[in-house]
Amino acid sequence: MPHRRPAVLATVSAFALAGPLLMAVQPAGAQPSAPGVQRPATVEEAQREFEARTPQRYRDQDLAWTPCTPAQIGVLNALVGGLECAQVAVPRDWNAPEEGDPLQVTISRVPQAGPRPQRSIITNPGGPGGAGLTLATLGSSIPALAATEVIGLDVRGTGASSPLTCGGDLTSAYGALPDPHDRSPEALALTAKVVQAAADACADDPLKDVVNTRQTVLDVDLVRDALDRDTIDWVGYSGGTWLGTQFATQLPGRVGRFVLDSTVDATAGYEQVFSYQPMAFQRRFEQDYAPWVAAGNSVYGLGSTGEEVVATYDRLRADLAARPLEIPGLPLDGTVLDALVAQSMYSGSSFGQLSWLLSGVQLLHDLRGPADAQAPAALSSSVAALARALAPAPSAAESQTATFAATTCNDSPWNRSQEHWNAVGDEQGAKYPLLGYGQSAQICAYWDRADLRLPEVDGADLPPLLIVQSRHDPATAYEGAVKTHEALGSSILLTVEDEGDHGIYGMGNACVDDVVDAFLTTGAAPAGDLSCEGVGLPPVTGGSGEDLLAKVLRAARAGSSI
Repeated sequence: MPHRRPAVLATVSAFALAGPLLMAVQPAGAQPSAPGVQRPATVEEAQREFEARTPQRYRDQDLAWTPCTPAQIGVLNALVGGLECAQVAVPRDWNAPEEGDPLQVTISRVPQAGPRPQRSIITNPGGPGGAGLTLATLGSSIPALAATEVIGLDVRGTGASSPLTCGGDLTSAYGALPDPHDRSPEALALTAKVVQAAADACADDPLKDVVNTRQTVLDVDLVRDALDRDTIDWVGYSGGTWLGTQFATQLPGRVGRFVLDSTVDATAGYEQVFSYQPMAFQRRFEQDYAPWVAAGNSVYGLGSTGEEVVATYDRLRADLAARPLEIPGLPLDGTVLDALVAQSMYSGSSFGQLSWLLSGVQLLHDLRGPADAQAPAALSSSVAALARALAPAPSAAESQTATFAATTCNDSPWNRSQEHWNAVGDEQGAKYPLLGYGQSAQICAYWDRADLRLPEVDGADLPPLLIVQSRHDPATAYEGAVKTHEALGSSILLTVEDEGDHGIYGMGNACVDDVVDAFLTTGAAPAGDLSCEGVGLPPVTGGSGEDLLAKVLRAARAGSSI
């Protein structure tokens, strides 16, 4: 059975249904050197460096494994059972490791009978800042990994680890953002006010300056020591590829078998990392989704060509921006509709539900007419149910939103001019209207960061690393993955053709799974770059949306007098 799709590189600002993405006109790349960052190339060198930087009280920790609690992994996951959790004490600040009270980093595993496996795979779901304890179930859901110890991890700042919360106000602060398509001076001024308030909410959090990738890399190395391993293997998805490439660059002597799935452009700063997204989401929407739904026009009624589908969406979006639909539990405006579409682009398995939703919205639009007539309750409830099914899962804690902001803002410099970001939003919105206008909302433009310089990513002294990337990935564009591949000279690129899903390994592509399984279990890397075919998009009929659509149609008939 494929495991649950991991967390993904965030698109919508602070995970709110608000203005999305980040953009760079003048990208701030990673620096060629970073003071205090050594690059031990062998296990022996790495151990000497580890002992030099790590106070004795943090070394050789005894892990106390106990069943994970609902507070750590959620009520439903805890009810299913099977996961054990342990905590690793880490220095609050690796720049002054003897000072301050320790932080706690929580890890997880599926307990295994018999002798302990010879290797450990540490996993990361992305975000950055996504909670990752449940990703330890890779070991039980992928048969080839059954004899391997798979470790889940909540990085510092998030989930069940020591939390960064920004006072608990970050998500609510983002909720006040205006429609990013509104380019009036008043709307842009409000956008600036909201994102500055979000940055201010984090300013006084005591962990604000110590939640960054450099600190997390050293935490992961301390987890390695607590697991009593000389090296670690790695499966990182999305934002977890940024962390994985930085670990490999900073500590090459600790690198085992690294898999980077849905890879960011790790050669640049986060400002540039997110600059690909407006283009990539628009490409996925126009080149993959729109032709697919057009082929099912007899079912969905959204247009007989891709161009007609896009025009239908633009018309519905404009109408909702002017006159939001009040459906049960979810006021549906243009910004929310953009977010639902963006969320659906991550996986072709969501295309059907999205199409039922848009069909229902179109029906609601037609029924209410210019006089805002009341729609049948059953119709509104059906559309609301589809919207809730497609909406991003709410963050398990404010800490995930805050850790995303702290990591992306602390790791690399950002342009701090609101006028710059307004111009970027204008430019990108004109080219890529699905998400481009949201570039004006940038918390990092108001974030006061320390002078952190991460080292430039390269493949020196590294064993083979395996990069897995689909051609039309919307969140981590193929073009960025290629740059990472070129920078990591030892890497091998596995391209998934005719595919746009984000997060490929373990999701049902047998060709990809066979290659990655062989690499993780035997160390056998492909001789060179290679490709697999994608699994294809689902049929245009059937799926969980069909019954809901039937309800919509019945409700429409019942309300035909409206």
